[in-house]
Amino acid sequence: MELDQIEKNWETYEKLCNILDDEHLKSFLNQHGERIAMCPASTRTDQYGCEPGGLVKHALDVALKTRSLNESMDLRLDLNSVLKVSLLHEVGKIGDLENDYFIPQESEWHREKLGQMFIYNPSIQKMSVSHRTLFLLQHFGINLSTDEWIAIQVSAGLHFEENRFYSGSEPTLALALCQSKQLVIHQSINSNNG
Repeated sequence: MELDQIEKNWETYEKLCNILDDEHLKSFLNQHGERIAMCPASTRTDQYGCEPGGLVKHALDVALKTRSLNESMDLRLDLNSVLKVSLLHEVGKIGDLENDYFIPQESEWHREKLGQMFIYNPSIQKMSVSHRTLFLLQHFGINLSTDEWIAIQVSAGLHFEENRFYSGSEPTLALALCQSKQLVIHQSINSNNG
């Protein structure tokens, strides 16, 4: 992704976040905005968003898809909640308060043969992306409703052991986010392969 596209995506992302009118979110963006803007969404080229700026592009695509699903299915979800969970559901991919989660892959063999452009930073505390996301949001005082919290928690999928508890009783917001995310990933991977 070209730098001008990363900047354009960041401006859109920040503008949508500002709709939420949350001073704590603005503080988070002010402190970690560059890291969020430049963060990849994944480690390998056969996955979605494996490039600087991939996380923000993914979040914007998910926000658009979730809003569209909300309107087309008449789910009557609060637009602010849709925006909040869509834009922030994977923000834990930036890493902890000081260190990046993804670092460049130094092995040429891994980059060329496996398409692994990034690796997980071994020097930060292990946490799932959803747990790290929820930690960062609470650290900055960004309030979440129960439905928003569950939506972010289960956004990686209900197949994970930590999320199975919610299966069958997850709020509509969580279902909309999960479906939108999966559709965006599916479309991204298919467009890269075909």
